[in-house]
Amino acid sequence: MSVFSRIPAKYHLWLGALATALLLFFLAKPIFKDYFTQPNSMMYSFGGDALMLYYNPAYHTRYDDGSTLRSMGYPDGEYIYLTDAQGSLSNVMQWVHRHVTDLSYDTVGWVNGFNLYLLFAAVIFVFLLLRAFKVHMATAILLAPMIVLLSPQIRRMGGHFGLAYPFLIPLAMLWFVRKYRVGVLEKRDALMLLVSLFFTFNNPYVGFNINFFLILAGLVMFAAGGFKRSNWKTPAIIAGMGLLSLGMVFLDFKLFDPVHDRLNPQWGFFFYHATFEGLFHPPDSILYQWLVRNKIMVSEVEFEAMLNVGMVTTLCLAVMLLLALAGIFLRKNKPALQKLLPENRILLGASLLLFLLAANTSILPVSEPWLEKNMGWMLMFKASGRLGWTAYFALTITAAVFIDRLFRVTSPNYMAAVFLISVVSLWNAEINQYIRPKFSEVFNENFFDRQHEEEILNILKENKVNPAEYQAMMSVPKMISWSDKVLSRINYRTQMSSVRISLATGLPMVNSMLSRIGLNHSLERVQMLSNPLIERTLVSRFPNQKDILLVVGSDALPELKGGEKYMVDISEKVATSKDFSLFRLKVADINNNAALLAARAAFQSGNQPSPTFHLGFEDQSGQPAFYGKGSLEVPKGEASVAEWVNSFPRDTVMNFSAWTYVDARLRGPGFWMLSVRDASGGEVEPIKLETRLSNDVQNSWMRSEAKFWIPQGGKVTIKTFGYKPMLVDEVMLWPKGMSPVVYDGGEEFMFEGVRVRK
Repeated sequence: MSVFSRIPAKYHLWLGALATALLLFFLAKPIFKDYFTQPNSMMYSFGGDALMLYYNPAYHTRYDDGSTLRSMGYPDGEYIYLTDAQGSLSNVMQWVHRHVTDLSYDTVGWVNGFNLYLLFAAVIFVFLLLRAFKVHMATAILLAPMIVLLSPQIRRMGGHFGLAYPFLIPLAMLWFVRKYRVGVLEKRDALMLLVSLFFTFNNPYVGFNINFFLILAGLVMFAAGGFKRSNWKTPAIIAGMGLLSLGMVFLDFKLFDPVHDRLNPQWGFFFYHATFEGLFHPPDSILYQWLVRNKIMVSEVEFEAMLNVGMVTTLCLAVMLLLALAGIFLRKNKPALQKLLPENRILLGASLLLFLLAANTSILPVSEPWLEKNMGWMLMFKASGRLGWTAYFALTITAAVFIDRLFRVTSPNYMAAVFLISVVSLWNAEINQYIRPKFSEVFNENFFDRQHEEEILNILKENKVNPAEYQAMMSVPKMISWSDKVLSRINYRTQMSSVRISLATGLPMVNSMLSRIGLNHSLERVQMLSNPLIERTLVSRFPNQKDILLVVGSDALPELKGGEKYMVDISEKVATSKDFSLFRLKVADINNNAALLAARAAFQSGNQPSPTFHLGFEDQSGQPAFYGKGSLEVPKGEASVAEWVNSFPRDTVMNFSAWTYVDARLRGPGFWMLSVRDASGGEVEPIKLETRLSNDVQNSWMRSEAKFWIPQGGKVTIKTFGYKPMLVDEVMLWPKGMSPVVYDGGEEFMFEGVRVRK
């Protein structure tokens, strides 16, 4: 007798939902442990990306007003909805903080709890979706938590919090099924639109998943009906929901985005894509381990491609495919096993079409240049593999429907129960192998609580550092990301200390670790740490002449580059602790320095030599130039630029300098590759310079530089490598100890490869 038999039928569905939610808690508690009951007591991570995704919402809640995030990118700030700072959630926390209760020390708990508690919504929506597909109550209760806990969003809960909402795709699928069946708009659809808007603003990738799915589902439904005009209404409602939500969000971006040069496109769209390997056997999955043990070659899978549907789903799909093929050849039909509801088929079709977009050039023979030309703003969101998440849910839900068919035809009843329990056990084993280890070391202190903030304030007080005397902070070494054009080697102590000081004092950072930041904003902040000869243009936009507080990690000084060390050298040390040192940097001192004065004096003397080797590409006019009239465009991939033979009568240490143009759309910074060989042709040293790591920026150009030893009669070959075409200029070589000057009669000259105003 069913446990539900004595309960009125109208309550069965919600009791089943309660049962599957309780099962989820039972299975998830060993993974997330005390996060369920004490979400504000711990941080999944206190470094790297995750630290910033805790910090930016926390700062916005306490110190900002409105939709501008001012924690980073001083003095400009950033439009919060185009960052990874969970703009919607951050603004809700900001409103609660101002009008309801103080959230100064609770934002970590809100971020953790919002992810964690919405897992229960996810499992309920999956359960309701399975029931809508006529899955048995027991099957739906047992398999819904399996589908949720193995979903790709779960692995994001340890850091990329804005993506970690697995309830949204099942909700969109459930709404699609509802519209398919009723065919009309209802009042509840307004709630669906609001949820879609909230989470699309919160993180556009999430909105892409649900809204592109709805658009494609409407189109597939219309196609399945033969494109008949009489059948347009329901597909239009379904696709219209997706179009309306995306249209409203991107209209807002178009109207209110203060930045004109966000990267569009980014090369990562064609790299961070979905793959079949990532769908069926990513690293740590059961199938992957089986393939490795049996010495079967498996392809490397990039993180964004890890969509692992699991061993159970893979087996189910394989059996379904074999049965379908057998039905064709044997002319037999087994509807109990093979026939899916039309809604399920449309859901599958739309999700697989979206997977094709997520996989893009990994499986489609379409040229990248064509896609870049025709897809426009879509390529700004470079992790295209995330659009494959709907395929995960479509395939696992279809597998659950198939399992239910097998469960129903298995007899006697105890064998059916054994079969279902075996399936659940294998699925849960995959969760424990693939998901659980990722959360084994994520129970760290909450460094944003009151006690840890007092530690920072006490250090400042003991050293008589008054935050009111400073307009902003700047972290050293360089701390700029996430951009295709700029790359930083983040120093942990600098990052952690800067974040804690900023939250404790309210001082914003000049640095920017924000997604989709404008190119000019990135380059201006890199330039703050450039060669002393390079004038910092950002200084002229500071709103006042208050000092800047430099934060340097206690282990960072030995790794500082020339421009970084220069900024520290012209500053006054005001505090030291075990984790960081603080320096007072006077704004007036930044662009007035001895090196710049010496360069101008040397130029005026007229005694400085020309570079030993120099390519200015003056004959290549008609495109941007760093200095002079022209520059050289080199193609994507590897390209040769020059060779130089050491004709000095001795072994020599040479300086190399070259500039690369970067823009928001067409070109990338790429690499410079030097191959130094001796007179007999033997390689002395290979040198690879990643321009994104450079600190030297002037206008839209970044410099790559190196010192290398070359024997007498030796030769150096200079090449470039880029994921996109590159524009290069002013390639120079000169021996150590020389300060070459290049002058074309204008208002600027070049000194040691750097452009200087006379």
